[in-house]
Amino acid sequence: MRTKKIAAAAAALTMIASMAAMPIGASAYTAINGGDVSFEKYLVMKNEATVPNVSFGLTVETIADSEVKEATGTTLAVMKGPAGIAFNAGTDVTAVGATAEAPASATVAFKSTDPTETEASKGSKSIVFKTTSTDDEKFAKKTVTLDLSNVSFPEPGVYRYKIIETATTGVAGVTNDTNNIRYLDVYVKNETTGSGATETTTGNIEIQGYFIHTGDDAPVKGTADSSKKSTGFSNAYTTNDLEFRKVVTGNQGSKDKYFMITVKLTNPDNLTVSDSDTFQLSGTWTKTPTQNSATVYTAETMTAANNVTSLTYADLKGTDGYSFYIHDGELIELHGILSGLGYTISETEEDYTPAVAMNTTGDVKTNDKTGDGTAIDTSDNNTVTDTFLKSDAGVIFTNDRAGNIPTGIISTVAGSAALVALGIAGVAGGAVYVKKKRSEEE
Repeated sequence: MRTKKIAAAAAALTMIASMAAMPIGASAYTAINGGDVSFEKYLVMKNEATVPNVSFGLTVETIADSEVKEATGTTLAVMKGPAGIAFNAGTDVTAVGATAEAPASATVAFKSTDPTETEASKGSKSIVFKTTSTDDEKFAKKTVTLDLSNVSFPEPGVYRYKIIETATTGVAGVTNDTNNIRYLDVYVKNETTGSGATETTTGNIEIQGYFIHTGDDAPVKGTADSSKKSTGFSNAYTTNDLEFRKVVTGNQGSKDKYFMITVKLTNPDNLTVSDSDTFQLSGTWTKTPTQNSATVYTAETMTAANNVTSLTYADLKGTDGYSFYIHDGELIELHGILSGLGYTISETEEDYTPAVAMNTTGDVKTNDKTGDGTAIDTSDNNTVTDTFLKSDAGVIFTNDRAGNIPTGIISTVAGSAALVALGIAGVAGGAVYVKKKRSEEE
């Protein structure tokens, strides 16, 4: 009996010792670390536009105390995600780790050489297009990856982080997602073996999955609600097209004559524009003009200017701009001009009477940051100036050359031939008459 009591006491002491050695609040689980989870950045634009050189900022951090959710009868609890989440550096993605003063951040860069995809390839991506048409826009995308390998999850539950898109101010034509916040939920659950009636827990935990979404609602129990699922941030790049065409009128106007028209892009609001931003060209102009008797420019000069399919902002800005050579009936359209830039288009004067007018469907007023704007200036007859392009615009340059034909001259070839014929007939008739008259006298 004494031996049993001693053994029992020893066992009790052993239990007490082990309990004393266990930290208060110690978990029954072994913590696990997370993995990688990716989302995308989209940049939507017109089909004719070129991807701009622009960068976007992102941050990621655990949610605030006020965003923690208690469990209810229908929803799961939402906890603050543990520290350690970061961005992975990648293609066109620069990552900066968290500090005591700032959360982890990333910069995502788009550039003019990036490939694009059509609207038809949208699939289930969270992309917002501007128009209702399904074939007039395209998008570029970048993949951003979050790294949770240094995040330690201690027990089952839903852990939440906040991803924020920082403002991209000052970049011409670029706007951020209307909702600049996404949430990342990390679902951690008990590891199980078997299924159904034989399913049992192993005592370990595992990552069940990751869910990126809009809105900060708590997950509903037993329901996989994907209505707020998001694949990323959708940004827009708003651009406009600028067309100019040539019309020649008057009875002395040459339809073959090439006129020089110069296009300059201006930036009165000092918006951020890259010299390498590219603008595509389309139209009906002659790429390799031949000099004719009515044209004062050489074929070499005109071909060097006209034989292009795109131009950069560096080509079009400044005091010189870029000059084209076009004749009657030809037009050139410059695509993808960043919304907010201005322009001046001018024609070099020659011995024609110039006139300039906007198409009725074109931009009719400036609309800069400081006010409603004023009417586009066409007062010089051979120049049009707009300080803020806010929609597609068209300009018509008309050149008239008329002359009064002197009176009393033969005006047509047919008339000349008829008069000559009458003269010949008159001479012939006179000769016959004289001959007949002589015969009668003899």
